[in-house]
Amino acid sequence: MTMSTTLLAGDAPRQHRDSAAGGSAPADPSFRPLLAPRSVAVAGDLQQHGHAGYEMLRSLRDYGFRGRLYPVHDSGRPVCGIPGYRTVAELPEPADLIVLATEAGRTPEVIRAAGRRGIPCAVLLNSADGRRHHEVLQAARDHSVLIAGPGSFGVLNTDVRVRLNATLTRTRPPRGGLALASQSSAVGVALLEHVARDGCGVASFVSAGDDLDLGNAGLIDYWYRDAHTRAVAVFPDSPADHRRFAQAARSLARRKPVLLIGSGHPDSVVADPLVTEAGMVCTTSLDEMTDAARMLVNQPLPAGDRLGVVGNAGALTTITGGTAKAYGFVVPAGCTIDLGAEAGPAEIALSVEELTATGMVDIVVVVVVGSRSNCPAAIMTAIAGVLDRRPGLTAAAVLAGTPDDVHRVGLRDTPVYRQQDRALRALSHAHRYARWRGRDSRPR
Repeated sequence: MTMSTTLLAGDAPRQHRDSAAGGSAPADPSFRPLLAPRSVAVAGDLQQHGHAGYEMLRSLRDYGFRGRLYPVHDSGRPVCGIPGYRTVAELPEPADLIVLATEAGRTPEVIRAAGRRGIPCAVLLNSADGRRHHEVLQAARDHSVLIAGPGSFGVLNTDVRVRLNATLTRTRPPRGGLALASQSSAVGVALLEHVARDGCGVASFVSAGDDLDLGNAGLIDYWYRDAHTRAVAVFPDSPADHRRFAQAARSLARRKPVLLIGSGHPDSVVADPLVTEAGMVCTTSLDEMTDAARMLVNQPLPAGDRLGVVGNAGALTTITGGTAKAYGFVVPAGCTIDLGAEAGPAEIALSVEELTATGMVDIVVVVVVGSRSNCPAAIMTAIAGVLDRRPGLTAAAVLAGTPDDVHRVGLRDTPVYRQQDRALRALSHAHRYARWRGRDSRPR
């Protein structure tokens, strides 16, 4: 079914919108309608299961979007139990956001109609090449419509006051403090899957597509001001994009951790001095990014490089101390404590308490191996109680030898890793970022 030209008719003045996005500080007003809209229109083929428009509308409804939904399609019939409209002009109000699942050839006209109706933001799901891409961008500029796309996978905001899932992903990540952004739709899907699997909560997600610049001052300002965003992870497409983003995002990094994902190649952007000097946390895989994010979102930054290890894991406890030194940490004498496999929850918790009380360490790693002779869940609960009483201490736990899928423990959400090297790698990212922020904040 193709979209009728009547969808494009109509003209209306742009209405003033207040810029408050919620939280303790208002986010950038130009991005508020994109990431925290009060109403969303979905235009395209909305009556066939499996088609992008229908699935997008269903995703918004099923996630519990707090605002109003407006299906826009040829017949104007209700879709998913929601009253429909034949044209953008028929909408009872200018929506904050319109999601276009239209045929690529119709996109420029629909953007013009949206702009005339006063809709400030659009997500373009279909790709556009060559002349058509130029027409899309020209239409958006001429009518002051901020676009994500063409080729966007959508946007998401987990804030309970918004509950926006304008994406086609099957993944529903838990709510949290990490903002995600990717120009590649495929990487965006993988990012959401990774953080959901590893228990890293998400604040928002932006699939930029072909045109939205991740270094856009408005987007960076939104993250900077948004009270729910505590760290940002970004995957720009090319090294040039990484460099441009790093230059633009330095002020954001002074306030919140900013993670970039590159490759391990010596010529990769993660080895670019400009990027590292701008305070970016450079990671070389989705797993590494997720591990680092879990440490940076909820934990205090390390106050120093002194690290202690407590465990019941025998040689693994010793190996953890040695690996920590390889990552550049200082392990003071007597601060690698192995209690043996028979140690119970109370004994391990007491050792963690005594070590943290000495003032000899800035970071503590607890290594627990489960067996038939102990109860890993009870040990982790006991450890969590100790760490919750020291909220200013950077901490991580390692849990092995059990099928239990534990990602965090305690009220402070101390992250739990499956391998000690992943925990230490994440801690090293946090330590380097803390040192950079300390240096960068000094008067020049």
